[in-house]
Amino acid sequence: MPLSSKLPISAAILAGGKSSRMKIPKCLIALENKRLIEILISNVKKIFDEIFIVTNFPELYFYNGMPLIGDIYPFKGPMAGIHAALKNSEYDVFAFACDMPCVKKEIIQVLSEKHITGTSAATVASLNNKIYPLPGIYSKKLINELQRLLIEDKVSIKRFLDDINAQIIDVANLDKEGLSFININTEEDLKFFKNGGKTCLD
Repeated sequence: MPLSSKLPISAAILAGGKSSRMKIPKCLIALENKRLIEILISNVKKIFDEIFIVTNFPELYFYNGMPLIGDIYPFKGPMAGIHAALKNSEYDVFAFACDMPCVKKEIIQVLSEKHITGTSAATVASLNNKIYPLPGIYSKKLINELQRLLIEDKVSIKRFLDDINAQIIDVANLDKEGLSFININTEEDLKFFKNGGKTCLD
């Protein structure tokens, strides 16, 4: 299935965290004069018709003109962002972390194919035996279960994926360096990315 703007999945960029380990909101860190979230938006706009940002700080993202929605259960991690996205989306949701700017299009394509043709309520990637909840695809069928867990403050997304028997796709052949999963949480992560990981921006 070729990538196209007709992909029947919505894209949600999760930008709701406090970025407590960075001096500024990590989504707004600039690399080569372009912010992380702008790099990601530029990439997913070529693939998805419906795209929005999930954030608890809308004032930070008005400038880019993207639709914004807020967490219904704020500051409970990616599960809260995925829940809010599913509540507002037309389709199942392909959720992206705003500080992972280098997700390869091949991974988006393969995960989308597997999700659309499969029967699992979630489809996520694995690399070197590690499971990555983001980027990942989540079904609208999960809304009620996510809401229950958030109310009970059970917010381990990896346990959730295990409980729902999510479809796990090994993507080692698509991204041997793991650039799609580089997560910029700290100053050290940023330094590493600038010293090598940013080759994915070339």
